[in-house]
Amino acid sequence: MEAREDIPRVSVDSVQDWKNIRARYREAAMESLQAQFAANKSLGRERDAMIAHLDEFIDKTFSFSQPNLRVNGQNFESFDSSGREMEPFDEALDRRIWSLASTRLQWHKRIAEVRRTIPKETQASVSKLYKQHDAMDELQLPPHTVDLDDPQEEDVTQQEQLQDAIQKTAALVNELDQTITRQKERGERIRVVAKEVEILKS
Repeated sequence: MEAREDIPRVSVDSVQDWKNIRARYREAAMESLQAQFAANKSLGRERDAMIAHLDEFIDKTFSFSQPNLRVNGQNFESFDSSGREMEPFDEALDRRIWSLASTRLQWHKRIAEVRRTIPKETQASVSKLYKQHDAMDELQLPPHTVDLDDPQEEDVTQQEQLQDAIQKTAALVNELDQTITRQKERGERIRVVAKEVEILKS
């Protein structure tokens, strides 16, 4: 599809509208000429010649204007000598096509941006969680001096530390699960967008 013209043409809805404009122009010019005939009786002898000259002037004027004319969104040159379109054209459809083409370009840019950023974000999130998980695996319980005469207190302390480590591990697993879920949802949205773009292409 060719690019739009930088300088827009004069637009009319149909060839008939263009003919009506020409007819009204000629009518106004003839009224002016008739007024001159009425004001100057001597011009009556040149009446036919002046009318013929006026018609020739109108023909040239409208002929010169045709390269700057667009009828129903189609250049005037695309019409045959009888004023019929050589190729049927629908201006509303043409505007819709251009709008869809612009929308498709915007979606392509968005998809390209998402494809470029999501893998990096996912990799960074998963790497962070793995590092935190590894750190938990290497976690050593702090030394704690207990009274050998009170083994029950030592058991309670170790149990509390173990419970704390389990809670931290569970929190990391939950965070990893949420991250994976979010990335999966984003992936689903990308697939939906891709399908919409394919529909726009068809």
